[in-house]
Amino acid sequence: MNKFFNAKFGKGRVNKNLGETQAMPVKLAPLNSKLSKTILLVCLVLLMGLGAVPGYLKGSWRWEKPLSVTNLKQIRNLQKTGISLPNWQTLNQQPIEIGGHKWSFQVIGRDAQTQAILLLRPMRDDKDMPQVEWVDLRGFRWWQTNQPRQWQTDGFRRSQFTVPSTNAGGQTLQVEAQYFRNWIQERNFSGTFAVLQWYAWPTGGNPEPNRWFFADQIAQWQGRRLPWVAVSIMIPIEPLGDIERAWSVAESLGQTVQAALIADALKGS
Repeated sequence: MNKFFNAKFGKGRVNKNLGETQAMPVKLAPLNSKLSKTILLVCLVLLMGLGAVPGYLKGSWRWEKPLSVTNLKQIRNLQKTGISLPNWQTLNQQPIEIGGHKWSFQVIGRDAQTQAILLLRPMRDDKDMPQVEWVDLRGFRWWQTNQPRQWQTDGFRRSQFTVPSTNAGGQTLQVEAQYFRNWIQERNFSGTFAVLQWYAWPTGGNPEPNRWFFADQIAQWQGRRLPWVAVSIMIPIEPLGDIERAWSVAESLGQTVQAALIADALKGS
């Protein structure tokens, strides 16, 4: 790792004897999945709108002044200290700047043959939202270079893994992440990595910023917040190698990182 570091309706029928209308039996067509999703979305928007009425009457909006994140200081401290992971040793850790944001750059190892780079970008304040972190990482370097090349990527797929809930009797938490191959070749460095990325929050995770946004809005109607941390794991593999061979390590490490975050920095949120 040292080298990686340097309806249908019936019509009404009139009953002449009774002088009133009797409706034919109504037969509804089954809802298709697209319509079901639309209805769910409308319900969500209505829920958000109803929750916003009190704020509107007072002349304020929740998203203008969101609820405070109670453990923000502890979350922000991740960029300085990184995170401790069971069965993994930290070989090097330092705060770095990527795309104008502070990240934790952490080189970790499970053994001499299994090492990885762990990048963490915690939210910086109550209004900070995930946006373009994955774009920023395309230009990420940890080595000196005069060739501003971006990482080449391919093999994108969505992957899921679960972690136990920290609440007694709680359900397992579902995390969805993006998994792909990253490689670069420059004069001073060349390498290929299997990369796993997602935004972690106390009740799960997803690589799409809008998934966090809607979850956080619902949480705010319930009087709480969902703080987040951007996570990117880079596992070195053979030059242009098959990332599926590294999936078991990526999945295990992803579970370990998510569990560590919700047990420590994201705990009690």
